Amino acid sequence: MTEKKYSRYSNINLHYSIWMTTESGENVISDERMQLLSAIKEHGSLRAAALQMNISYRKAWGDLKATEKFLGFSLIEKHRGGKDGGSTILTDEGIRLIDAYQVFRGEFQEAVNKVIIGFKKTLKQG
Repeated sequence: MTEKKYSRYSNINLHYSIWMTTESGENVISDERMQLLSAIKEHGSLRAAALQMNISYRKAWGDLKATEKFLGFSLIEKHRGGKDGGSTILTDEGIRLIDAYQVFRGEFQEAVNKVIIGFKKTLKQG
């Protein structure tokens, strides 16, 4: 559904962030943590992923360990360096989590788009 450019509400957009928490409010899964996992998958390195995201290695490591603790399974496998350096790869569970989150995020975005369209229609009627 495209809107006419002259509509006074066509430039209204919704920006949001999604995160899932424990019952006590501790962050388990978020857009940022999924971006971190995707960057690890892309680079094969936690350090490179942290640099790409402009966060410290310590924060990246702590976030991943916290998520693994709450989920009850490992998301990454670290391989210590040698002469060629170390690497970090995603576990099968880590890959499945990213894939499931991307599907969830896409479905969530579709629902948001429908709500925004309805909101803009309501504004136009008023």
